[in-house]
Amino acid sequence: MKKFLLIAVTALMLWACGKKTSFKINGEVVPATEGAIVLFGFDKGNPVALDTAELVDGKFTFTGDVETPELNLLSIKGDKRYITQFFVEANTIDLTVYPDSFEANVVLGSKSNDIFEIYMQEMFKSNKAENELKQNFSIAQSKGDEDELEAIKFEYETMVENTKLYAKNFIGEYSESPVAAYIYLMNFFQQAEIEELDSMLIVFDDIKASEFVGVIAERADALRASSNGAMAPDFTLNDADGNPISLSSFKGKYVLVDFWASWCQPCMLELPNVIAQYNTYKDKGFEIIGVSLDRDRKAWVNTLKAKNMNWPNVWDMEGEQPGAVAALYGVTGIPHTVLLDKEGKIIEKNLRGPALQAKLSELLD
Repeated sequence: MKKFLLIAVTALMLWACGKKTSFKINGEVVPATEGAIVLFGFDKGNPVALDTAELVDGKFTFTGDVETPELNLLSIKGDKRYITQFFVEANTIDLTVYPDSFEANVVLGSKSNDIFEIYMQEMFKSNKAENELKQNFSIAQSKGDEDELEAIKFEYETMVENTKLYAKNFIGEYSESPVAAYIYLMNFFQQAEIEELDSMLIVFDDIKASEFVGVIAERADALRASSNGAMAPDFTLNDADGNPISLSSFKGKYVLVDFWASWCQPCMLELPNVIAQYNTYKDKGFEIIGVSLDRDRKAWVNTLKAKNMNWPNVWDMEGEQPGAVAALYGVTGIPHTVLLDKEGKIIEKNLRGPALQAKLSELLD
């Protein structure tokens, strides 16, 4: 199953109300365990601990206020695993948690979660089918049965397409629920371009107060700001020596803003091509600004030295998450490149390999 896109969610029934109302979670962990359990919410997509409750014979209680339904997680204190995810709304919610099985967990009292459960049950079935196909593929591979391997590949590709189709139909059917917006974010958001995002904002107009829809709107605005022909947003970040480097200081040159990280294999595979183009065109009015999204600053600095990345390089991380510049440019995955003209306007995004070489040749040869 895809890793959850962990962000806050607003409102199925109460978004127009604007008043905070109380919730109560009566929970039980099966089998019973002692210790404490932690309730997590989200801040800009990242899990944050909201409250902790003692486990007494496996039972626990949380109370609080919720303006609109929110997606929450639970974890046994001291264990990094999340043992369930569920939608909390203004009601009394009864929760039975089986730490070793997401599928077995039971949530009663949340209408939003009832909708979410419809989708999740379909995904559980899809996961089982996928695991069976993987097992059959391994068996066919060990036998060297090429016909069977091709048949399994075709079946898998068909299943993937059917899963996407189910998600699209689910979103259409439950478009008035923030759960649908969450499903969209899990499945389609990262690859979406501005036209698709704008169309989804229309689909979700009835729940435009939802923070999920707000994420879509923010992403659409970021893509608009970094679309072809737009003036690239200026930024200033520090290099490895702590010196500030501003994008605007390179006006008068063609500039490739290259978002990357040392742990990103596609980035490292593309690096020889980037180095080759830099060496070819650096004396003809071409510059690169590498924007690292490395979680480990030392790994970033070591890679710069080891790979002879001799162009301006800066670091854009806030703790464990990409920083403000990546958000400004709508970066949801790397490598991500933005080629600018001499005035700082965006020519094209995500040019790589021969396409980057051809564009630079067109501009500078």
